[in-house]
Amino acid sequence: MNRYIIRQMLAPLIFITFALTGVIWLSQSLKFVEKLINGLPISTFLYLTVLLLPGILKYTLLLSLFFGTLFAFNKLYSESELVVMWAAGLSKWALAKPAMYLGFSVMLFLYIISFVLSPYGIRVLDELRVEWRESLASVVLREGVFNTLARGVTVYIREKSSTGELLGILVHDERDPTKPVTYMAEQGAFVKTESGPRFVMKKGNLQEVKKDLAKLSILYFDDYTLDISQFEKKGGVRWLEPNARYLNELLWPEDSVDTRRNLNKIKAELHQRIVLPLYAISLIFIGIAGVNTGEFTRRSRIKPILTAAVSGVLLIVLAMVLFSLAGSAPWLTPILYVTPIVAAAITAHLASGGNFFRSKPAASNSATMLSGSAD
Repeated sequence: MNRYIIRQMLAPLIFITFALTGVIWLSQSLKFVEKLINGLPISTFLYLTVLLLPGILKYTLLLSLFFGTLFAFNKLYSESELVVMWAAGLSKWALAKPAMYLGFSVMLFLYIISFVLSPYGIRVLDELRVEWRESLASVVLREGVFNTLARGVTVYIREKSSTGELLGILVHDERDPTKPVTYMAEQGAFVKTESGPRFVMKKGNLQEVKKDLAKLSILYFDDYTLDISQFEKKGGVRWLEPNARYLNELLWPEDSVDTRRNLNKIKAELHQRIVLPLYAISLIFIGIAGVNTGEFTRRSRIKPILTAAVSGVLLIVLAMVLFSLAGSAPWLTPILYVTPIVAAAITAHLASGGNFFRSKPAASNSATMLSGSAD
């Protein structure tokens, strides 16, 4: 019986997870499409987008577990399989156990995602973003667009040939406002060397303006190599954001000015990772309660199903609101833990056949369900 109910739940759980994750994943991966068009290898593009999945799965798995439970138990209810199980002597609590087993499995997987996979993905993505932003060796120059290599340094390329040669080049360097320099060339190339990136230009000129002397100097050249490694930003030790930290880095953060300033956010991140998977059990019970409460009837049960669906979604929204506020309001921390525990206790009572205000005798449950089938 346990395996049968779990199989009934797994099918919608997997389908909904793929559907929700796929939609969000596609929208998130669009930020890398421009780099793909500009020459980013397909394998690198897929690797980067896969790194987004753990952060997405944290919430899509919860939603999928909830709606999968609601769908599976409603199907068992509508096909009268539940009433047969009740008539065979199985209590509502016994029927909820396989769902709990699946819920605990999802909860364990969410802990692995929260403490291992998600921070790893965020950390790698952040490192790559910094490399793209600060390293000129990874810059892809686009034609017909003013490309900013560094503050005060702009490059314009009129056209790119099929061989990768750059035509109609303009490099304007105004880092020194008193002596702006402009390089113009008919053709050239952006190359990477062991010493750093270089801009090789042919058949052009160098124009330097000395504003204090009101003088323009022009130097014509056939070949000119511009060392642009000087434009690169020198990266230093970056402060790790709370969502990119592993468990040990959340429990024992380094002592620094940034850490002391953001200590509440670090603590809130730790509490969020501990609490979020607990909602799996609450959502399981909400889904079962939406089907199991009340007498068995063949009439439409849209109202209890819709009430359960809205309740589950609102619980997840409440969790997200509490998580977002906890960083600036540490006094909310106890509420973070109380919310899923209280929700699980109330809905477990309802899912097991009880009522929040009064309970019916356990012996009358089966008879009540069978008598209601005449409706």
